[in-house]
Amino acid sequence: MLKRILLITLLSIPLFAAQSPKETFTIWGRILDNGFSPIESFSIKVFELNTFTNQKKIIQDFKVRDNNGEFLIKNLNSETYLIEITVENYTRYSIIKTLGNKNESVGEIVLQKTW
Repeated sequence: MLKRILLITLLSIPLFAAQSPKETFTIWGRILDNGFSPIESFSIKVFELNTFTNQKKIIQDFKVRDNNGEFLIKNLNSETYLIEITVENYTRYSIIKTLGNKNESVGEIVLQKTW
């Protein structure tokens, strides 16, 4: 009887492990002007990028208001992303970032004023 309970327990462990939620990751960074002061308001669009077909699909589109110019993009899978940052009266910024199995930073992004 004990062997049977142990066998049932051991066989059921992979079923529970396979049902665990998929881990998600984040990308963070900071937006600055050319005087290295934080830009407090900007828009971010995140596209899932298929590197084989070069097609993109928008998955997030949001506005950020932060006194330090910091942003955090959450709930990302291990994929390749195109991130577009738009600030009124500044140059547009785009970066391609591939997430493996960890969170990533794009660092400090310095934008130039448009005239």
